[in-house]
Amino acid sequence: MKVNNKIIVLIMGLSMLVACGAKSELLSPSDFASSLSMASNPVLLDVRTPEEFSSSHLEGASSLNVHGSNFENEIIKLDKEAPIYLYCKSGARSAAAAEILVNAGFSSVYDLDGGLLSWEASNLPVLVNKKASLNKYTLEEYNQIIDSNKLVLVDFYADWCGPCKMMAPHIKAVKEKHGDKLKILKVDTDKSLAIGQHFNITGIPLVKVYFEGKEVYDKVGYHKQEELEEVLKSYL
Repeated sequence: MKVNNKIIVLIMGLSMLVACGAKSELLSPSDFASSLSMASNPVLLDVRTPEEFSSSHLEGASSLNVHGSNFENEIIKLDKEAPIYLYCKSGARSAAAAEILVNAGFSSVYDLDGGLLSWEASNLPVLVNKKASLNKYTLEEYNQIIDSNKLVLVDFYADWCGPCKMMAPHIKAVKEKHGDKLKILKVDTDKSLAIGQHFNITGIPLVKVYFEGKEVYDKVGYHKQEELEEVLKSYL
């Protein structure tokens, strides 16, 4: 009986060591794509918000918001032996999701290094909702618009951003007042990932103003019409 007890304790100890040593594997975009294509019955999870997912996502992915109230309840429904592949926009949220999954006992968890930003930078395919492509620009398109207009006000926003929605009527009023003298460029940061990465955008709403191709204003935060007019008056 004592021998059996020792064996049981030893097995439990080894199990705890294995569990403590378990961790997710961070994969580059090319390795992530290759591993996913060769995996048997993989589960691909997009851990961003449903709004982000509806805009664009990887083929075969399911939406499961890591910050959603039901995340941990949903993951327990998954097969813990199945390979789980995770991604988000830049890697922070998928890293958090990977930690939760590993702690929950999932044995094969793979995380996309750099998220969709690095995936798109590697020219790998993304499914895009064409109806959701409004206000989505490449960096080249952005620069062309800046260079081809004398005065441009850029409104960086996202659909989930409350202050951005509050500021929209003020942006519209400024445009209606100045007409063709002013180009308004609305850039959805959730769709225009390369632009967000280029400018290292960490907060929205963000307003930039360009005059004759040169940036003359750059500020994060809610702007009223009066504030926007004050910024623009020297260039109109």
